[in-house]
Amino acid sequence: MAKILVVDDERETAQLVAIILEKEGHQVVQAHSGPEALDVLHRALTPDLILSDVTMPDMDGYTFVSQLQAEEGTRDIPVVMLTGRDGMKETFQLFTNVLDFISKPFDAKELRTRVQSALVQRPPR
Repeated sequence: MAKILVVDDERETAQLVAIILEKEGHQVVQAHSGPEALDVLHRALTPDLILSDVTMPDMDGYTFVSQLQAEEGTRDIPVVMLTGRDGMKETFQLFTNVLDFISKPFDAKELRTRVQSALVQRPPR
């Protein structure tokens, strides 16, 4: 299955997402901040998909996705944003790699469905 990087400062949320996706057969790596996620990506992990929280300390989801877009090695990795706030779609509309948004709290079925859809949409590498 797919390699998925989950970026969320709420460890419980990251762990829940990991459990749900690992049950589907995906390999999941967790990072708990934008800088930690960038470090993971720079150490040669190239995930098939990134799930990132929007609201995080140190580096919010917007800045994290901006960093991904700025680097050749990460700009084509598809991203699904996790958010507890409405109106985020407009904020991220300029980022071609942001494929979808999942509102928190989410249920396991919605998460599985949206991840599967994003994996099908991702451009071939």
